[in-house]
Amino acid sequence: MIEDPELQVNGFVLIIDWSNFTFKQASKLTPNMLRLAIEGLQDSFPARFGGIHFVNQPWYIHALYTVIRPFLKEKTRKRIFLHGNNLNSLHQLIHPEILPSEFGGMLPPYDMGTWARTLLDHEYDDDSEYNVDSYNMPVKEVDKELSPKSMKRSQSVVDPTALKRMDKSEEENMQPLLALD
Repeated sequence: MIEDPELQVNGFVLIIDWSNFTFKQASKLTPNMLRLAIEGLQDSFPARFGGIHFVNQPWYIHALYTVIRPFLKEKTRKRIFLHGNNLNSLHQLIHPEILPSEFGGMLPPYDMGTWARTLLDHEYDDDSEYNVDSYNMPVKEVDKELSPKSMKRSQSVVDPTALKRMDKSEEENMQPLLALD
C-alpha cells in the first residue's frame, strides 16, 4: 500500500473501533508504551495520515487521549477525531458509501480476510497458519525437545548466515523499497 502514489499523496485514514477494548486492557498501557505509540505515529511511520477516527470509545479511552494530547504535535492533533457513538459526526468526514455497515455505511460488514486478500493479492489464506516457514527464512532443524519454554532468551532458530552483511557489489544492485525523489 505504501508504494501506491495516490496513498503517498492523500495519506491513510484509520478508523479505530474501541467497542471491544476493556478497562483491564487499557490499564495495562504503560507511559512508555504510549510514548512509543506517539513516536511511531508521528515520527517513524513511513506514511502520511489523513485522519485517525476513534469510534465507540469508552470514557477511559477519552481520558487517556486527554492525557497524551499535549504530547502530540499540532498537525497530529488536528487529524485525530473522537466520535464516540455518534456516527453522524463520522459521516460528515467520511461518506457512508465507503464505510462498512457497522459504521453506518453502505458496504457489507468489515471482514479482515477479505481485506487481507485484497491487499496481499490473494496470497492470504484463511486456512493457513503463520509459522516460521511462511517467512521464507532459512531455519535450523529444531530438536523436538526444544520448546519455547526451554529456550534461553538468547537462543534462536534463525540461521545466523541469514543475517549476514551484504558486500558492496550486492548493496549496489539492491533497489530501494521506496524512492523519495
